[in-house]
Amino acid sequence: MLKILITSEDADRLAEINRLSVVVGNFQAMLLQEGLARFPFHANRLRMADLLILELPAIGPTQMQAIETLRQQHPDLPCILITQAPGSDVLIKAMRAGIRDVLSWPLDKGQLAEALKRVEATHVPRVHETAQVISVISCKGGAGTSFVAANLADALVRHQGKRVLVVDLNRHFGDLTHIVSDKTPPSTLPDICGQIDRMDASFLDACLVHVEKGFDLLAGATDPVKATQIQKDKLEWILSVMQPNYDFVVFDIGQSIDPLSISVLDQSDRICVVAEPTVAFGRPGRRLVDILRALHYPADKIQLVLNRTGRKNEVPRATMEEIFGMKAAISLPDDPSAVEEAVSHGEPVAKLSRRSAIARALQSLSTQLLATPEPERRSRPEPVSPLRRLMLRAKST
Repeated sequence: MLKILITSEDADRLAEINRLSVVVGNFQAMLLQEGLARFPFHANRLRMADLLILELPAIGPTQMQAIETLRQQHPDLPCILITQAPGSDVLIKAMRAGIRDVLSWPLDKGQLAEALKRVEATHVPRVHETAQVISVISCKGGAGTSFVAANLADALVRHQGKRVLVVDLNRHFGDLTHIVSDKTPPSTLPDICGQIDRMDASFLDACLVHVEKGFDLLAGATDPVKATQIQKDKLEWILSVMQPNYDFVVFDIGQSIDPLSISVLDQSDRICVVAEPTVAFGRPGRRLVDILRALHYPADKIQLVLNRTGRKNEVPRATMEEIFGMKAAISLPDDPSAVEEAVSHGEPVAKLSRRSAIARALQSLSTQLLATPEPERRSRPEPVSPLRRLMLRAKST
């Protein structure tokens, strides 16, 4: 999927170009309402994009010089130029500067579609070292997804020497940050979505809770109303800025299956389904796994994590595996004294109880994640509309 950066100083034209881009293809687009003179302040966005669509109302010598400078600074970034009634001299100079296509305003949908197809057919997306994405999800509240996500991240940092970012995507009073830190988050995910025009690596770093060296957190929405500010395209762009700076990005998804969470699951290399070995998690847990399979995620991408095992009257592991139709990747033991002490102090469990059973189990899970061959992220099938996939699943049941 091409990552397109659409730029214009005019808000209405910016919105119209974005609308047509959505109509003609499946692209990940980010909007930037800026002029050419401000582009040096957005170098990170230009580096992350696969294609630049640049709208300029008029092109004189100054604008053309700025275009030539832009092409020299980012020679491997294809660019489509949109301007009003471009003359032959503009066309010649633009092509000499390395512009792929020059389209006239008002923009024709068919011409834009053809230009985008030409870029898709010939452009090889720039390769970046990107973090593996792990999503932690459950079918019911209280399963411990936030605890597992935060402390799995700590284990990857503490025992494996990795750089890890945890993102709280639980949109029901997210409080993941306070499980492993007593610091006040400088910003939250909805706050960043509201200032997406400022989004780059430096801005992201200023919004994070730095738990320990190599271990960062992005706080979630403090209530479901604020969570509505989190939008799919903005979240995907934020993730594209995150990935080059970490080895792992861990999402606490909670219990939501909707277009927003599915967009993260699509990007994930591992999906950890957290369940307790009880009857209450059997039927809904199997239903969650069925939905994930209906979304065409491969079997080796989905891992069952049994949490709080070892209690009286629990369902045996073999029975839970039969219900879920898959082997459990690991069993995390019930260790209430270590967990309660860590959570009450706002510290990772391995920091306060390094030899506890739960800390050792989380270390084993982190080792498993590193020992498992990394999936091929760049050969995924063409994305299908999440809504359509769910509808297809509903028809089949």
